[in-house]
Amino acid sequence: MTDVNARMQKLDEHIEQCHARCRELLGATEAQVAEGRALHENLLVCDSFGFTPNVMSRAGIERLNACIEDQWRPNELMEMHLDLRATGMCHDDDAYALYQRMFEASGVNATVNTVGVGPSLTRALQGTARFTQVCDLRSEFWAKTVTPEDARAAVADGRHAMIWSANNPPAHVGFDDGFDVLMWLEAFWRLGFRVMHLTYNRRNFVGDGCTEPSNGGLSEFGFQVVEMMNELGIMIDTPHSGDATTMDACRVSKAPVAATHTVCRDMSGHPRGKTDEQMRAIAETGGFVGITCIPYFLAEHGTIVELLDHIEHAVDVMGIDHVGIGTDVAFSAPPPTEPEALPMPRGRNRWWSLWQPGNLSSDPEVHRETSHGSLAWVAWPYYTVGLKMRGFSDEDVAKIVGGNILRVLGDVQAAGTGL
Repeated sequence: MTDVNARMQKLDEHIEQCHARCRELLGATEAQVAEGRALHENLLVCDSFGFTPNVMSRAGIERLNACIEDQWRPNELMEMHLDLRATGMCHDDDAYALYQRMFEASGVNATVNTVGVGPSLTRALQGTARFTQVCDLRSEFWAKTVTPEDARAAVADGRHAMIWSANNPPAHVGFDDGFDVLMWLEAFWRLGFRVMHLTYNRRNFVGDGCTEPSNGGLSEFGFQVVEMMNELGIMIDTPHSGDATTMDACRVSKAPVAATHTVCRDMSGHPRGKTDEQMRAIAETGGFVGITCIPYFLAEHGTIVELLDHIEHAVDVMGIDHVGIGTDVAFSAPPPTEPEALPMPRGRNRWWSLWQPGNLSSDPEVHRETSHGSLAWVAWPYYTVGLKMRGFSDEDVAKIVGGNILRVLGDVQAAGTGL
């Protein structure tokens, strides 16, 4: 058996494990599975906050090993690792075949993809370069799209639509002054970003994040940022924003506001969730809430069952036109058997430092639900199966799994003037 065949077999076994976990938890009959999966295959499925699957190529492992042997700093190695995992499908046909198989298993054909990562301008531009390479070199698979119409056309043409999102810009490191930040919003818009966070957990120049105890809301500068994003037609995303920041954005925004990957806090109590009050305020702007697949946000040991519970609750609070799914989870293909990857040196994790202790579970069984269980990214077809089992019509399922996020993106752009 060739290396790629062995990796494909291992990947298929992994996918089946995730799907079997879904069937077990849902208690779905063969008929219910067949009905839901048939519907899923014919829908435009858009993850409202996704991470594209990861696959390491042989060349990628060789490059990373060389960087480790050259004693690159841990943070430099982390960025290189992110680059090589995201772009591995560009390096050789074996990695590309595994990448395509993961998409076939999920049925996802569009995603609001986390391209710009913060908190610094440098990191945001590194992510932009990373996914420019992906879209340029695999244009037969990916279409970078900036409008909902473009996304629908790409899917109709048999390609996958990628809508660029930034989970921190306007960043709070790497600018000369406030005017520079506002001008970089315009630059990010020109690059193709159409969704941006206001904050990421902690406080920045825009406002307070969801783990700041002060809950101070938008700053005076933050109101300028909201106005600028409205003018450009960039969706204001608040999943990591504090309560007051979210409510301020809903109050002053002239365009729909979103929380693309969150949970219902009135059900789970997690600070990363949105209260019913906040969800109603978002809906009143014409906006959108995507329920995430992070198990610890959904419940102490969240599964697909709790995911569906949160979707139902959000629909009850906001209405069927304002709810979707933003997984916020990644999925990885098995690596090549050779060369063997060298161990990554431990270093200070900049991403982890943006979280307060206690907000993320340390229980390995909790995280296993996203890596090998019912909340894995490849489990997407069973979200449709589960929604059908809960009594949602085909039309309503189509809205939840993709239609609503594209509608809101269109409304945001229509409210802006662009440039």
